Amino acid sequence: MEIREVSLSKKTIFAFLLASCIIAAFFAYLYIDLNRKLEAISVVSGIFTTNPRSPLEIYDEAKDSIVLIESSSQHMITKSICSGFIFDKNHILTVYNLIASADEIRVVFNNKTKIKAKIQGFDEYSNLAVLEISENITVIQPPLLLGESENLHLEEKIHIVAKACGTNTLLISGEVNGLDLPLWLKEEFPLVDVIAFSARVLSSQMLGAPLLNSRGEVIGMIVDLGNITTLGYAISSKMMKRIASSIIEYGEYEHLWLKGVSGVDMTPEIARTMNISFTAGFLVTGVNPKVLPELPAKEKLQAGDIIIQINSEKVSGMYDIVAYLEENRESSVKLTVIRDGQVLKEPITWPVDVFSPQSSD
Repeated sequence: MEIREVSLSKKTIFAFLLASCIIAAFFAYLYIDLNRKLEAISVVSGIFTTNPRSPLEIYDEAKDSIVLIESSSQHMITKSICSGFIFDKNHILTVYNLIASADEIRVVFNNKTKIKAKIQGFDEYSNLAVLEISENITVIQPPLLLGESENLHLEEKIHIVAKACGTNTLLISGEVNGLDLPLWLKEEFPLVDVIAFSARVLSSQMLGAPLLNSRGEVIGMIVDLGNITTLGYAISSKMMKRIASSIIEYGEYEHLWLKGVSGVDMTPEIARTMNISFTAGFLVTGVNPKVLPELPAKEKLQAGDIIIQINSEKVSGMYDIVAYLEENRESSVKLTVIRDGQVLKEPITWPVDVFSPQSSD
């Protein structure tokens, strides 16, 4: 029997190696993609969450970082009490409305230590205040870890660790009932990305307390309780971090708005009065003439215009504009506008400025 020696050409070997690399890369991609999807499912549902904590474990880890805020006013002889929590070694976060007129503010820690603090800055539209602790005082309690509020989902379990009944620390569990909501703490401007939540019982002393997820991370802070004792509203950790960090660094937080523009949300009633079919959008009622004076009138916003889109995002009302500007922080935007019942062919480019109730004067 004749035995033949089989030899492979260099091209055949190269093709084999190349095919092997492609196959290996494909399976590596599948592996990475699967891990990413499992991680996303873990964050949203908690099914594969690493190190989930029981409510009691969350309470034990958070209680020393929760503080009682006492404020007093000599003129009104009043005393307000609310909750707060350690943001970093020199700062406490709490609500502003209960300490706005205080002559003296004291922070009471879980070990009953009591120290004075002052308001470093505040934001009335989110009801958030940053308290500064003297540099001469060392806070040994750890700050709470901020989580990602973007990953919350409806009916997710949350936990509140708050001060109530004096210096007692309470644990109350509840669930998320609403996401990405507007909250009009001040009539003229909304807070965006608000979390609505429910719990068995809520009280004003819990204002300023953190909402914690199943990993013990802060995903919000209670800023309003409305008129229902079991339903509350919290600023998201995303907005809270953004606003608090700006106050600490710059002394304030700048909310953005269309420069010199005032208006109202469209309604079916307004549409009937204007005899048009468009019932959604933001109706411009006034424009400061000092904005873009060099442009001809037809290229500027006018009273009676209806804004229906900001850049590529649809606008059903003021909230959509505010939410877009908060997220993108742009210096100018393109606005798609309805004028005299017709959509203008070209968007109007308009400057963005810091919001002021007098911006349209």
